[in-house]
Amino acid sequence: MKQIEAILLAGGRGTRLAPLTDTLPKPLVPILGRPMMDYVLEHLKGAGITRVAISVAYLGDLIEQHYGDGSALGMQISYLREPEMMGTGGWMRLVDRENLADRFIVANADNLFWVDVNALLRRHDESGAVASIAGIAIPSETAVNYELLATNEEKTRLHDYVDRSLAEPLRAASPQVFVSSGWYVMTPEVIDISPDVLPLSHETHVWPALAKSGKPMGFYHGTEPWFDSGTHERLARVESFLRDNPR
Repeated sequence: MKQIEAILLAGGRGTRLAPLTDTLPKPLVPILGRPMMDYVLEHLKGAGITRVAISVAYLGDLIEQHYGDGSALGMQISYLREPEMMGTGGWMRLVDRENLADRFIVANADNLFWVDVNALLRRHDESGAVASIAGIAIPSETAVNYELLATNEEKTRLHDYVDRSLAEPLRAASPQVFVSSGWYVMTPEVIDISPDVLPLSHETHVWPALAKSGKPMGFYHGTEPWFDSGTHERLARVESFLRDNPR
């Protein structure tokens, strides 16, 4: 396989979508009759990204059976098989870094975000960052259960990744705050900076380590449609949007 341009995280159990996820991995849960990961893969392909690695764990064999080598989609798909739940950053312990592109997308396989992928990559390249994060602005009063993103005034650099327990001053200072969309651009250097722990979490370990490293971090202000499909209510919201905005 040629160099990996994107890594999709598909190992979680998706317990909030039970009973759908009792027999299906969450990325294969259908939205308007199609597995939700279809939309993510097609969005990447539309941006010219065709070489994708999928990190699998729970019922991962069903994902492999469904997508195979990706040729049916006109893509090249490989798999990073977690022997146990390794966390959102567990792919770092499985991937051959020699197979990674100089910079690559990392996203949850069930995270439906119609971000302008090429604009995100351009912003990352311009910043010279070790990693970049696409952030979404939400009302401060709704952000209690989120880590917050502190940026420069131009919204082109990430200054800090603030744990939710320390985020009250940021919430109090503005009617809107930035939270992560779950879409990142990363470089292989991120693997060296991340702590050697398992499970390894982007949220708990990786981004805080990057913030402390002194390395430049990029930021992209995402205003495109974004949906967390983690609950039945949110899944219905995605279906409604796609019904009104066919892809």
